[in-house]
Amino acid sequence: MTEVNLDRSAPTGEADAAWLQNELGEAHKTIRSLLRQLSKEQQRHAETARAYNMTVANLVEVTRENNALERERDMWRARAEGALTPFKIGGLTLELTPAEVSAIRKAMARLHHPDAGGDAERMKAWNAALDPLES
Repeated sequence: MTEVNLDRSAPTGEADAAWLQNELGEAHKTIRSLLRQLSKEQQRHAETARAYNMTVANLVEVTRENNALERERDMWRARAEGALTPFKIGGLTLELTPAEVSAIRKAMARLHHPDAGGDAERMKAWNAALDPLES
């Protein structure tokens, strides 16, 4: 029979401990390297998100400005074409498009037309006020 040396635990245990310590050191290096890469990627992501948010904010602002300019352009175009008609109520002057005048006439007819149970005099007054605006 062969003899088994049971006293090998000390040298083998020290070699295993050294090997494990080396492996642990290598694992720590790998972890530090991965953490550095993760940090760089997080910084890139944060910069990309910041740039995206700035782009969206700029687009919203440009769209808002564009809409305001389009409204102003349409108003000036309508004034140049004479499409807006001034409507004076007391000290207030409204500039109305023909479509708006028509909508007001229809709404007042629904409220004040005698066939709908309204007051005929009020309907006449509204018609008298709105007739010059549609011509």
